[in-house]
Amino acid sequence: MSLNNIHLPPLLVAQLYPDSLTGEPAKTGPAQKDPATKAERTQPPAEWKLLGNNQKNILIAVAYENIAHLPDPQLDFLMQLLKACQLSLNDVALINLNNYKEVEYTDMLNYFQTKTILLFGVSAQEFGFPFETPQYQVQPFTQYTVIHAPALHDLQSDKPAKGLLWIGLKKIFNL
Repeated sequence: MSLNNIHLPPLLVAQLYPDSLTGEPAKTGPAQKDPATKAERTQPPAEWKLLGNNQKNILIAVAYENIAHLPDPQLDFLMQLLKACQLSLNDVALINLNNYKEVEYTDMLNYFQTKTILLFGVSAQEFGFPFETPQYQVQPFTQYTVIHAPALHDLQSDKPAKGLLWIGLKKIFNL
């Protein structure tokens, strides 16, 4: 093998070149929250606004303004994705993060006893994880498996993006 033909895994490339690939400064260590916000943080809600029954401990997080969960066309698209993964709404907990801006991600993960987290329109770091990954990359983190992708309304009409997401979902759900 020549030095001109070395193939590196995407995760390693992202770690080696954090600034040049994303154009954003590298973030080292956990995401820092404003101390005032953390002090004023509310307790986890007594009642969560969610769709699904969470039978397989899969958390799906979206971020849509002025709506309880997500618009009907995006819900229909999500249902198609779940069906392709041999899942249904009974298997997942779907939450809109805009309803829980003051809730820590660990509180969500603990409450839903999550094993798998699918983020749509929210990056891993925006969700609260202490890391960032490229879109569509399946990322193990402690006992969790995480993937993030563009918002559902962006994915609906983007066939190449759907293909990339499908590759990640097949890895996660052993399809």
